[in-house]
Amino acid sequence: MSTEDTGQSKEGACLVEIELPHCTASNAAAVFAVLRSAFPKSPELGDGGGHGPGADGERRKFWVGTVDVRTHGEVECTLELGEPVEADLSGGPDAVRQVQDALADFYDVTAEPRISGDQEVEVRLSLAQR
Repeated sequence: MSTEDTGQSKEGACLVEIELPHCTASNAAAVFAVLRSAFPKSPELGDGGGHGPGADGERRKFWVGTVDVRTHGEVECTLELGEPVEADLSGGPDAVRQVQDALADFYDVTAEPRISGDQEVEVRLSLAQR
C-alpha cells in the first residue's frame, strides 16, 4: 500500500456522511449551521437553502452533507429547529461519535444504532431543540 493510499484512508476515517431525510429547508439550515461551526473545515455542508422555488416550510426528500472532524470550532448558532429532525450518520466509529457529541451539545439527541463494524458505523439520530 502506498503512502498516498494510507493518506486517503486516514482522511476517509475523518469524514462522516450525514443525511437529513424528510427535512424542511429551515431545519436543514439549522443542523448544517451547527456542524459548520463545530467542524469548520467540512467540505460539503450546504446552507440548507435548497434549490429552486418553494416556501421555507416545503419538505424535500433529503439533505446530505459531509463532515470533516479533523478541525473543531466553537458552536455559534442562533438557528433553531422548528420540529424534531432525523439525521443518519455514517463513517468511522470515532468520527461518528464526534459528530454525535457536537450535535448533543446543541440539541437533545436520541441515538439508534443501525449498522456497526470495526471500520464503519451507521446511526440514526433524533434531534430536538432544547
